[in-house]
Amino acid sequence: MNHYGLKAKQHLLQHFPDQYGAIEDPEAYFTQIGEEAERQVSSTYLTLSKPELGEKDLAARMMAEELVQELIYPTSPEQPEEPMDPESAMAFSIQVQQDLWAAMDSDQPDSTTLLRQER
Repeated sequence: MNHYGLKAKQHLLQHFPDQYGAIEDPEAYFTQIGEEAERQVSSTYLTLSKPELGEKDLAARMMAEELVQELIYPTSPEQPEEPMDPESAMAFSIQVQQDLWAAMDSDQPDSTTLLRQER
């Protein structure tokens, strides 16, 4: 079980012990959650990180980890949701991050805007 799975296990034990008790095989369950969280974080990080920063792009790592918070720290286990398809969850996560980057980039004037302002 990786650190994401361990965090999820500790959270459920502390906040929702009845829900935890209903899990047939906690080790397998939290191992699966941890592996899925790691896949999502890694994939999102690769999409968001700036190549010139390499492994040191902490902002991209933090954004990628933020996207798996609900997987690790569920807020309402009493209302079980249909499991989200990992492919659609990842596509959604990537689209949200790309939209955020685009919005941040749109705040900066591009070269054609600067040329028009100089004339």
